Amino acid sequence: MHQSKAHHRSPRSREKSNLSRPVRFSAGGDWTRRSFVQSLGGMAVAAGALAPFTWNGSIAQAAEFTSPRKQDEKDKSRYRAVSWWLTWEDLAWPNQALMEKIRRRADRCAASGVNCCSVFGAHFRWDVMPIWGRLHDLLRFIADELHQRQIVLFDHHSSVLTHRPRSREEALNIWRSNRHHVPFYPSNELAATLQFNGSRLNDWRMLDVEAGQPVYLATYNAEQYCMNNPAFRAAYGQYLKQLLAETGIDGLMSDDGIFYADWRACACSHCRKRFKEQYGQSLPPVSDAGFWGNRGSQAFRDWIKMRFEACGDFLVDVKKVLPPGFPLLTCCSSSDGYALPAFGMSYQDFIRSCNLIMLEMCGSTPSIEGAWDERIPSQLLHLGIARDHHAACFGLGYGYFPDTAFFVWALNKFLGSDSWFSTLKGRLVATEPHLAALADDSELVGEGYRWEKARPQLFAGEVDTDIAVFFSRATRDFYGQCQPDYAGDYHASCLQLMRAGITYEVVTDIPGAGKWRRLVLSSAVCLSADQRRRLSEFLAGGGTVIATGPTGHYDQEANPSAKSWLQDFGVACELAEPPRPGGFPPYKNLKPPIKVAECRVPDSLAKQLQDGWFSVPVGKGRLCWRPERIAQKGIAAAVVKVLRSGTGEALVIKGLPATWQVRRYRDGNRLLIQALPAKVGTVLNPEMRNAFSNQSIIEKLNYAPLTAELVLEPAAVLSRVLLHSPDRPEARAGSRSAGKAWTVDPSGVSRYFVLECFG
Repeated sequence: MHQSKAHHRSPRSREKSNLSRPVRFSAGGDWTRRSFVQSLGGMAVAAGALAPFTWNGSIAQAAEFTSPRKQDEKDKSRYRAVSWWLTWEDLAWPNQALMEKIRRRADRCAASGVNCCSVFGAHFRWDVMPIWGRLHDLLRFIADELHQRQIVLFDHHSSVLTHRPRSREEALNIWRSNRHHVPFYPSNELAATLQFNGSRLNDWRMLDVEAGQPVYLATYNAEQYCMNNPAFRAAYGQYLKQLLAETGIDGLMSDDGIFYADWRACACSHCRKRFKEQYGQSLPPVSDAGFWGNRGSQAFRDWIKMRFEACGDFLVDVKKVLPPGFPLLTCCSSSDGYALPAFGMSYQDFIRSCNLIMLEMCGSTPSIEGAWDERIPSQLLHLGIARDHHAACFGLGYGYFPDTAFFVWALNKFLGSDSWFSTLKGRLVATEPHLAALADDSELVGEGYRWEKARPQLFAGEVDTDIAVFFSRATRDFYGQCQPDYAGDYHASCLQLMRAGITYEVVTDIPGAGKWRRLVLSSAVCLSADQRRRLSEFLAGGGTVIATGPTGHYDQEANPSAKSWLQDFGVACELAEPPRPGGFPPYKNLKPPIKVAECRVPDSLAKQLQDGWFSVPVGKGRLCWRPERIAQKGIAAAVVKVLRSGTGEALVIKGLPATWQVRRYRDGNRLLIQALPAKVGTVLNPEMRNAFSNQSIIEKLNYAPLTAELVLEPAAVLSRVLLHSPDRPEARAGSRSAGKAWTVDPSGVSRYFVLECFG
């Protein structure tokens, strides 16, 4: 799917054309405090079925919804998004004061260069079912105002979670940590009576595999509906039809369709039925250590596969309800973590339906310590998935002040992703005056967003590299039980190459001969027969494979291979596996220090190692392998050394401090070099902190200005060099020096710059 260019409606076309605007309407009738309260709590209940409050004007205009227009390929601008926060005040809709407030915020968005707003608030959408009509009318008004300013509106909500506090303390926890949800949840007694689309909401709930009771998510004080429940899927599809008809939204972020309770979910009859019908397996009790956590059990591997498939299939149903090409994405903070089989979360499955990809920068960006690269392995994996499916990638970063808003934007430009900046005020421990003093998201992003809007040509092209890091999903899914088994080595590959200044991309399959000529495999224990064949073709075509640790000892489902991949090249190494008993919850019985599989080479092979490497020509290419894992001390440096001995870079920059990172892009005859400090100074706000992390929030960032002249040594002749930076009022031209070299004066630059080099 999605093998052609994404054709969703995009801000790329909005800035150059008028938008077909939804017709504004208003609801009649006198609006009083009494009628407001009655509409919230006095719902009609017939035969136990809740009838949500409905705006007749919205329904009358349902037929006027038009599907999103297709992307204008000539317009290269990207999404510049902010969160559009809903608060308790918005539940008083409609009133003139709120209308004016919305218009003022929309004006600020336009003035700041925003072209996309994403709803945040009324997040657990089933909890606000009694006031869907009013909420949708509010969204319709917001969308109309934004459309008049050439800005699109995406709805963003949780499809499956519902707040269910069981005590006052739990209710207080929702308020302390998640009041930004606008948690308008019903009482548990009322929730037990609610129905929609002919079925009871409580009958949709996931069940704990041990207790047999509804799963409970203490973090959110919530329960969850099951994606395998056909009644729930039908009900959510019906809700989406209503949402589209009544709001005029331009895109959808449908969140949380994963197994949030990890291995404890789900034991409902629908999950058991699917497991039996699709795989011929029965879900055993948690006492069965031969199943739970046993990576040698085919049944447990099938349980893992079903989890990922169920989450992906749910979004397939979501997509069916939407108009063709309608922008769709889902939350996914990571697709590479070792624990993700417990949740069934991976954008490699979500991309079957989504045409936009989430790249969430969880926590603080930068970190409290001033760094930003810890999440690079996750971010580059999502960017790789986006590249392969021609999808835009939203980089969502959080902050509360202009300095962090600028940094989130600059990091997204460095990575080559679109930008979404958001505050998260509902998660702050702060006084009301301190919260009230914080600016709206739209007021924080103006510097970066306006600068990008005026210079879209600086953010085009593809990553300019012939180096790829392979992410072995099969190894993570079916072999890895803890971080050191595989994910830690994948992370080390990405982090150490980035920190060494090497531009690379992440691939999810073995590439063919072409763009990538050097491929890094780190502890890729599981390789399918097709991947082994493609590796042979990659080597025969002139590619270089740099492999470390266990490689190709198992097939794509972690079944032992009759002959390891390395044996095809004369590497007769033994894989020493530590015992790993099963148990429930899976892998919780593994206590540090955890022993992992090791490659043991015979003395005859050890004598052939050159500087620690087994290196052998294969066709026109070369295989370089060593038995240690890349996360072990000194091995990443050895991999970097091999990579640097290969093909030279298109351009070398001298004079740039080692404290800066660069990433290279190619757009026709132009080379675009994005540059960002690897670490910055942080100044923390003394009054406010995050309730989840208990960390203070960043108020200001300090940078060291560049002073030394930059010398560019290109492999090919350049005709012109320009340095662009928001730190300078205009671009600065470089000067040609000896031979092919150019010099550039970076004075006045401290935060971020782009070098535009013309061939």
